[in-house]
Amino acid sequence: MKIKCLGGFREVGRTAVLVEGKENVLLDYGMEVETGKLPNPVNKVDIAILGHAHLDHSGYYPVIYRKFKPPIYSTIATFELAHLLLKDSIKVAKYRGLVRRFEKNDIEKMKNHEVIVTYGQKIEGDNFSLDIFDAGHIPGSMAPLLEMGNKRILYACDFNTNPSRLLNGASIDAKDVDVLIIESTYSERNHSPRKETEKKFFEAVESTIANEGVAVIPCFAVGRAAEILMILKSFNPKFPVYLDGMAKTASQLAMKYPEFIRDPKALKKALNISRLIWDEKDRKKVVKKPCAIISSSGMLEGGPSVSYIKYLYNNPESSVIFTGFLIPNTAGRMLVETGRFVTEGFDLKIKMGIHRFDFSAHAGRDDLFKFVDEINPQKVICLHGDNCECFAKELGEKGFDAIAPKNGDSVDIN
Repeated sequence: MKIKCLGGFREVGRTAVLVEGKENVLLDYGMEVETGKLPNPVNKVDIAILGHAHLDHSGYYPVIYRKFKPPIYSTIATFELAHLLLKDSIKVAKYRGLVRRFEKNDIEKMKNHEVIVTYGQKIEGDNFSLDIFDAGHIPGSMAPLLEMGNKRILYACDFNTNPSRLLNGASIDAKDVDVLIIESTYSERNHSPRKETEKKFFEAVESTIANEGVAVIPCFAVGRAAEILMILKSFNPKFPVYLDGMAKTASQLAMKYPEFIRDPKALKKALNISRLIWDEKDRKKVVKKPCAIISSSGMLEGGPSVSYIKYLYNNPESSVIFTGFLIPNTAGRMLVETGRFVTEGFDLKIKMGIHRFDFSAHAGRDDLFKFVDEINPQKVICLHGDNCECFAKELGEKGFDAIAPKNGDSVDIN
């Protein structure tokens, strides 16, 4: 048996792993979101598994479907959220002049080969079995345990062991694991306590509005927008809260599947306080009065959040408040580092306040090491991070057989 490292190794983005055995099992096939770059190609896929909906994991599954037509296993929430993101990625590729590798028709055809699974379920195939665990990352995210050829391979990318307002923490009760494939995203640092971060975040929003400004909150549409809305609701805000763009659609979709949500009633109450924005006319109107606006995209790479920055960039009373990871060379990352908003046709010096908070949906350093200790696998393969090699070295020093292969490498599993 071999594990082929197709993408996401020693990097964040275009995650893809192929397990070659009696059947070829694909674990994710994502895109590099900022460039549209593909993972390495594959020659044969018998079974496909989608861990969660984010495009760096799901982004090129329509390409895989079109070529191989394998059954694709995931949860209903992941499929619906992935369809939403995949369709949007077609529009983004057209807008940015990137190569369009699939069309909406490919997504529709792919639906015929989707196999819906859920947490706690065990799937038995002719030459494999799957155990489905809750990864605690975004609604519907899963950590599958693949058993094939007498080997048990646990795929934990991405996952979060701690609960948030929106989700329970990961529940992964995997025994006798031969190979653990694990993310390394935050292997070098821990996250601040969630309650402390929530308090500071709300204070930044509230102070902006007290200064008669507008708090623009660029958010990842899937998972993060709903969580931020729930955080604002928990502090009983005395100001209007708006939802715009895909943040609106994805938050409503999360409510459609309450079985994946920690507290569906709390999410429903949070959605009830939000006001929805539908077009540019609404956007021009709401920025004239103090309010909070939750909008995609989280990195200012398109979406309505870009419009709000353009309307308010010269307003020192207003703020742009980031809530998570910013990929290098994105407009959001450049804004934080330089104070300039650089995007298609614009290069603006921002007078708005700029804030950044860590509401990550990934396990932090201590939780990653604790998780490896608890699983106690025979071998660890590190991916999805800028410091995979350091993480593998530290695990080796603790007695684990850990490696950080490169994209294109092939790992023999004996």
